Amino acid sequence: MAYQLHEQHHQGGHQYPETAYTSQATGNTQMHGYPQEPQQLHHGGYNYNPDQSGGLEYVPPPPHGHHQHHGPQKWEHGLCGCFAKCGVCCTGWWCPCILFGRTRYRLHNPTMHGYSCCNGGCMGYAALFTCLPPFSFILGTMQRGEIRRKYNLEGSGCGDCCKAFCCGCCALIQEENEVVSRTKKTQTMGGGYQAPGGMHYGH
Repeated sequence: MAYQLHEQHHQGGHQYPETAYTSQATGNTQMHGYPQEPQQLHHGGYNYNPDQSGGLEYVPPPPHGHHQHHGPQKWEHGLCGCFAKCGVCCTGWWCPCILFGRTRYRLHNPTMHGYSCCNGGCMGYAALFTCLPPFSFILGTMQRGEIRRKYNLEGSGCGDCCKAFCCGCCALIQEENEVVSRTKKTQTMGGGYQAPGGMHYGH
């Protein structure tokens, strides 16, 4: 605020001093006339912004030591780990259509309620493998890509195609083991609280 003192001459020869108050045209001056720079709080607190009519604005503190990285995850089961589970290995080698249908059903129905080995996925894979054997890898490529997107796994479409074409049975076995493992983790984390054994609550 700057104070300017001046005199105005009126008729009759009398002089009356008046005090005029003018505000400096600065961007940081408030309505009551006291200049104040906006405070930038980087550690949380209240920040006054004169350019907004809201007045005080709360600035949340930045998180310390909490950096989330949502990059692609590694597969828990390798492509060459076919013999980790004997049953899955035998199904993948001798009846790949059944294993394909089982994995596909598990992707959309984690509880496996109402599962049948002769489901739509199994019949589609068997029909394509019987009628057009060189093109049976297309379904395997599509399913592998769906698994990667659902669980945010590393890989690419080109890699999915190569694995499904060159190592179709191994890829199906790996996908089944991976989906089973991921499904169990999801059910364990999202199962909620369960009372320990021996605790009974009255109704």
